[in-house]
Amino acid sequence: MKRDKTPENKKLLIEKQQHWALERTRLAKERTFAAWLRTGLASAIAGLGIVKLLPDLRPEWIGKSIGLLLVLSSALAFILGFRTYYIVLKKLEEEGFKGLPIKTMGTLAFCFLLFAILAFVIVLMH
Repeated sequence: MKRDKTPENKKLLIEKQQHWALERTRLAKERTFAAWLRTGLASAIAGLGIVKLLPDLRPEWIGKSIGLLLVLSSALAFILGFRTYYIVLKKLEEEGFKGLPIKTMGTLAFCFLLFAILAFVIVLMH
């Protein structure tokens, strides 16, 4: 069966291909954002775990320093993850493509950032 190669059909095919390319880009960015959140969460939990599960580590400042470093890196992961999501979504919106609302993703990233701040305080107080 032959495809109709009229200019209108070619244009429609190109528009569909562009739409799916933008959709793949959006989905990839959402997966990347989720990976940033997972990495940050794992880092914060590892920082808390080192301080709480190894309290007798000597000298004492080593465990606390490693814990603080991990918790700070988790906060950085949350911030960078949202920043990259925001940049790509803005570019997609310029093309007329909608993704998950930035407010939703920003709220999610902010909640994770609050968790990292709480973990930071816990490590400092320990």
